[in-house]
Amino acid sequence: MAIDDLTPDFPPIRTPWVIDWLMEVGPTDPGAMGAVPISWGSISQWQQCIGLDLPPWLVRLLRRLSVEFVAETVRAREPDCPPPWTATTVLNRDEVSRKVTNAFRALMMSKEPAK
Repeated sequence: MAIDDLTPDFPPIRTPWVIDWLMEVGPTDPGAMGAVPISWGSISQWQQCIGLDLPPWLVRLLRRLSVEFVAETVRAREPDCPPPWTATTVLNRDEVSRKVTNAFRALMMSKEPAK
């Protein structure tokens, strides 16, 4: 997207405060091989420090959002990764063509010798 100077269309967020809390807690913990989802202990410690006592469903939601954040971070490393909020059931030939072109462009750029 940076090559084509595109700005992604983000989905509407109906509960921005949940995302704010996720970003305040983590959204990841450091792991031996990179980022990992936030632990239950990290969420508990954050609640204690902030003075919150979240209901269990909200604690599970924060943890689930962190798991999805880490998974999408890994998927997003691929140059042809679609945004997580778009449906991919309909084949759009122009979109597929653009993604393939961008993937090959990225591959060619990565193989160019350093100057």
